[in-house]
Order: sequence, then structure tokens, then C-alpha cells
Amino acid sequence: MTKYRQLAPSAYLVGAVLFAFPLFDSSVSLSPWNVGSPQWRFGAIGLLSNTLMIVALGAFIAMTTAVTLNQDRMRRILGIACWSVSVLLLGAMAAFALDAVQSRAEIRSDLLFSYQIASLTAEVKILLGALSFALLGRGCRADHPIRTEAGGSFPNRIGN
Repeated sequence: MTKYRQLAPSAYLVGAVLFAFPLFDSSVSLSPWNVGSPQWRFGAIGLLSNTLMIVALGAFIAMTTAVTLNQDRMRRILGIACWSVSVLLLGAMAAFALDAVQSRAEIRSDLLFSYQIASLTAEVKILLGALSFALLGRGCRADHPIRTEAGGSFPNRIGN
């Protein structure tokens, strides 16, 4: 395992780039920002939902590196970040649903079916993103060693 430690900086860099750059690219394309408009928020959350799996891949690379190399502090930091993103995505999912309902009145009747499909697709992407980040956060938990009933140290997995 020690021979792979030299890969950790590059793995963390790739993970950070895959996490940050898609979000940055999407947020730049959202300007000018108009957070007060439900139509803008609907479009913004829908656009950001397209980047979720790339962002999750970045988190996965960083998490796998931390777990593989037993880097407990990084694993803890990534776990907290993944759980936070998961909660944020659940909030975004609720906000997106409300904005979709508010924006629906302005959709032409001939485009309503496409609007509904796009809304449902974005909601599923956000839900899968929240689930992915929750599972990544769960995967970052430190394993607690199993103690023997006699109070000794660790059980012998080979033999007894």
C-alpha cells in the first residue's frame, strides 16, 4: 500500500478538478444571476443537475484514495462534505419542484409534455445525486474493529 501513496496528491487533484470545474462552468453559464425568479431557479437547478454525476465521480476518486490509503482525516472531511452535498441536493430537489409548479403556468400547451419530462428527468438526476453523495458519505465512515467477547484485541480471522 505504501508504494501507492505517491499517487495520492494526483488522485486528490483529479478528484477536486472533477468536483469543482463542472460546477464552476455551469454557474458561469447561469449569469446574469436572478435568484428571485422561479423560472431562473428552475433552469439553474436543471442545468446543475446535468453535472452531478461528474461531480460525484470527483468525490468518488478522492474518497477511494482516502479509504485505500487509510487517511482518516481526509476520509472524515470528505464524509462530512458528501453528507452536506446530499442534504443540499435534497433541499434543491424540493426547491426545484416548487419552482417547476410556479413556472408551469407560463409554459405553452404544446410544450407542456416536454416540460414535464424535463422536470421529471431533472428531479430523478437530483435524487440519484443525493443518493450517490449519501452513499459516498457512508463509505467514508471509519471502520471500527470488532473486538472479541473475551475482551482481547482483534479476532484471528485465519483459523480461530
